[in-house]
Amino acid sequence: MVPGARELAGLLRGIRGGDLDALRRLYDATGALVFGMLFTALQDQDRAAEATERCFLWVWRTAPSVDSGHPCALTFLWHAVRRELADPPPEP
Repeated sequence: MVPGARELAGLLRGIRGGDLDALRRLYDATGALVFGMLFTALQDQDRAAEATERCFLWVWRTAPSVDSGHPCALTFLWHAVRRELADPPPEP
C-alpha cells in the first residue's frame, strides 16, 4: 500500500536533505508501482527494472533542487516515469 501524501511529502523532504534512508523508504513504498507502470509501457522486465532504477536515481539527484512547496511527492515521481518513457536510453 502506498503511504499517504503527508508521509510521501516527508520522504521527499528527507531526500532533499540527503537522507538515503528516505529514498529507500520511498522506493519500498512506491517501487512496485513505478515498475508496474514502466513494465506496462515497455513490455520488457529487464528494461522496466533498469528504468525503475533510473527513475529513483533521478529523484535522488533532482530532489534537492525542487521547491519545498511541491504539491505532491507522487507527482514528482510520476514526472520521473514520464521523463524515462519520453527519453529512454538506446537499446544495446
